[in-house]
Amino acid sequence: MKHALILISALLLTPIAALHAAPSPDSHIVIASEAGAKLDSDVTKGGGTDDTALIQSILDRAPKLGSLKLVADGAILVKGLKVHSNTTIECVTSDCGFFLADHADQPIIRNADPSATERKNRNITFLGGTYNGNSAKQTHITLSSKLPPGKNWTVAFAMYGVEQVTMRDVTIVDMTTLAVQFSNWRRVTCENVFIHLSQKPEPLQCGIQFQGPGQFLSMRNIHGNPGDDIIALNADDYNCDWNKQGEFKGNDIFGPNVSFGPISDVDIDGVFIDGGHNGIRILSRVSRVDRVSIRNVQGTFTKYGFFISPAWRPGGNLGNITFENIDLRPLEPDFGPLPFVFLIQGNIEQLTLRNIRSHLPVDSRPVVWVQPSSDIGVLRVDGMSLYQKDPHSAKTPAIQVDGHIDLLSVNNVTLSRPAEMPIEGSLVRTDPDRTKLKQYYKIGRSVLNSLYPWAVNGRGWPEAFESLERKPQINRLHLSNISVNRIKSVLQHDTGDIGHLQFDNVMTTDVPNPISVGGDAKIGEISSTTKSEK
Repeated sequence: MKHALILISALLLTPIAALHAAPSPDSHIVIASEAGAKLDSDVTKGGGTDDTALIQSILDRAPKLGSLKLVADGAILVKGLKVHSNTTIECVTSDCGFFLADHADQPIIRNADPSATERKNRNITFLGGTYNGNSAKQTHITLSSKLPPGKNWTVAFAMYGVEQVTMRDVTIVDMTTLAVQFSNWRRVTCENVFIHLSQKPEPLQCGIQFQGPGQFLSMRNIHGNPGDDIIALNADDYNCDWNKQGEFKGNDIFGPNVSFGPISDVDIDGVFIDGGHNGIRILSRVSRVDRVSIRNVQGTFTKYGFFISPAWRPGGNLGNITFENIDLRPLEPDFGPLPFVFLIQGNIEQLTLRNIRSHLPVDSRPVVWVQPSSDIGVLRVDGMSLYQKDPHSAKTPAIQVDGHIDLLSVNNVTLSRPAEMPIEGSLVRTDPDRTKLKQYYKIGRSVLNSLYPWAVNGRGWPEAFESLERKPQINRLHLSNISVNRIKSVLQHDTGDIGHLQFDNVMTTDVPNPISVGGDAKIGEISSTTKSEK
């Protein structure tokens, strides 16, 4: 009993601070508050004590310890942090996380050893929490901005030369440019990531962007309202082009350590866009993009839907790309010179669009627009549902083909219009009008001219404008299991050549001319399940 009383007395006399002593520098798990972080900031408003030095000193233990887990149990004001290999940052709630200090002009998080050629950092995990880029108090960057030597864009997360990165249950708010930029990456998982802009978007406030080279990407449940693409798979972006000698080379437009190269083995399932500007972009001029599956994309957008392109010019190197279960609706009519849901350019071996829905469109944009510079092996549209009531959408074809396709297979399509809709438009059209395209290409050339003045008349641009003179060519066109009403034609073929048209199980109501051939257009052979004629 005497010894127990002595022990109790000793505990009562011990200072509280000693009972909650700072964690050992050899601890593999560090709780921010116990390490001395003030946690007096706010992930939505900022303010508080700058804890950059303390938090960075904790993260810098990882190389010595072999692994480190930092638990952020409050809101922390920082000027930018670097993470090493074998590091986990976990925030206990969405009210915990990091707020970028005014005028920091740095990423909130970047990997410690960035590289465009090696993957020097691996096994990095971000779990939970909110990361606020405080964009209103940072220097905004445009494509034509001249970056100081050694400086990259002010993104929220900069991951350059990384392997085995996981981001789960993370919210990214008010990023200055990109929410996340991956470059030279392998084995990346992003799940339940929410991207939110609390104010009117600035240009280039994109979502999650992947620069090549990269392989093995899994994304699930990505939400947001970005000011540009919510997801971009950019094997070849603005940071590479043909030089004066005709060589395809990189540049520092994004800053050092941002690479370009092939991207493959990508699985994206569940993307929800809440009035963001654009959907998903895939860019390839030279580098290959292959084995890409994108499924279950829903929501609303204000500018463009899906953009597959070598950035206006001929080129592209795409293997097998699939989009499935898409219901993405424009909020604003006729944005810009060239509105579209899917814009397709470049060299593509096989592209599948499955279960595409266009419900109550508000303008004249086609659902699928194949550009003149396209050379596609197989374009398969398998399952398309169109429900139209606005007269503005009456004349527009659902699928407009201005390029070259070996096999275009359009199956399982319904197009429904009420009686008050005028009988206009078509399901598939080859269109000789290049007015909008010429304007769009001029805009593209002016954008890139601001980046590469020497390249505006170099390789790529003469070919781009020459492609506008190409006539559509479809070697084999298969239309089957189609039900449409109140359009002029199922196929409106106004220019170019179709080698063989196969027409099966097509039901039409109030369609005066199911197959319309005009101008200099030609069809070599027309066949169906019951007859074949030339």
